[in-house]
Amino acid sequence: MILLLEICLLSFGLMASSEASIPPNARLHIEELNNYYQKTTEGADLFDGKPLFWGRLDGFEKPEQKLLMTIILDAYNRILTQMQNETEDADVQKKLIKVKEYLDRLKLHYFSDKHNKLKTQASEVMALKETDPLVQRKALFELIKVYHEADNLKDTSVQNHRNRRQAKGSRKHQSKS
Repeated sequence: MILLLEICLLSFGLMASSEASIPPNARLHIEELNNYYQKTTEGADLFDGKPLFWGRLDGFEKPEQKLLMTIILDAYNRILTQMQNETEDADVQKKLIKVKEYLDRLKLHYFSDKHNKLKTQASEVMALKETDPLVQRKALFELIKVYHEADNLKDTSVQNHRNRRQAKGSRKHQSKS
């Protein structure tokens, strides 16, 4: 029991320190919205072990995390807008608007416009129609240039690891001979 209490206190301490930068009014609005939706939503299982956003930044470098975070913040904006459109409670609508304003400020102050441009470019590439003959011909026409660009951008740490592994294997082979 004491171990469980210690784990809870440790977890709460980590959560408290990671949430310390949230403005008090934003935190209050979010908590009130959580309470409202917990009371009004029947049968919703929030704790199914599959978070929507938490943990998605793990394993990425800082620039990649920033790009992914702008996408996550945009998703929050769309979700909160949908919730705002669905509710008839004026107080809830106001709180949703306020939370969206806090998220917009966060995005504006901490994430460069370059991330939005990258997101737009990625969306455009993802929207290409693979079945369109013109897209197919253009893709083939540009493939050599794109392949060369991709080769220049490759992760050298992966190649270095592969080279070390191959060198190690050849040394073992030579020592057996």
